[in-house]
Formats: sequence, structure tokens, C-alpha cells
Amino acid sequence: MSGYSVTQIGRLDSWSGKAFLEGDLGAENTGLSINATEPGGESPFWHSHANSEELYIVLDGTGEIVLGEDIVPLNAGTVVRVAPGTMMALRCLPDSPAAMKWICVRSGADSLEGVGKDATLDSDRPFPWNA
Repeated sequence: MSGYSVTQIGRLDSWSGKAFLEGDLGAENTGLSINATEPGGESPFWHSHANSEELYIVLDGTGEIVLGEDIVPLNAGTVVRVAPGTMMALRCLPDSPAAMKWICVRSGADSLEGVGKDATLDSDRPFPWNA
């Protein structure tokens, strides 16, 4: 057994939707997803994690992330750390010149299996940009 694993995520222009990669990589302590949100697209719900922190790394497009009550602009090169317990959602601005392409890295004090599915969803809370 080797001490590493490799997967291919393709060219940035080939990304669509969301793909979780930790399974393909056999990752035990780090979650990883690649994401493409089309202009005008947004998170389907608010969420937070009880035991995981997340890093959002924006590679293309423009958008916003709402963290509690704060709205932070996003563009290529923006990196945002979201602490455990912080409710958040994001969107790609309707006038973004391209789909927002971003990577999300999740980690915690325990393995992903130990942390489990610790997301808290809030499908009823309106997004501030729809107010």
C-alpha cells in the first residue's frame, strides 16, 4: 500500500456542479470538493459545521459569501476560512463574466469518519441578496 493517492479533476473549464473528491483519494482527515456555480446560481441552503472548518479558494468568476451577518465579495484569488459553527452560504453574481469556480477544503480535529455528517441546514432562512 502506498502513502499517497492521485485523481484527476480535469481542466477548470470542464468543471460543472459539485464533485467531492475525498472518496476518490481515500482521504481520512480532509474533505475536498471542486465546484462550479453559474452566474446567478447560489447555495441551495445555509449551512455550518459543528466540528469542521472550511477553506474556500476562488479560482474564477465573481460572487459573494455570507458568513453570519457579513457579506464578503469573492473573485479569483480570494481565500476564505470559515470556522466551525459559522452559518454560511454563497452565490455567483448574476453579472459574473464566468461561472464561479472554487475549491472547498474541509478539516477538523477528528477524522472525517469521526466527525460524521455534522452539517446543520437551514432551508427556511432567506439569503440577504434576495431581501
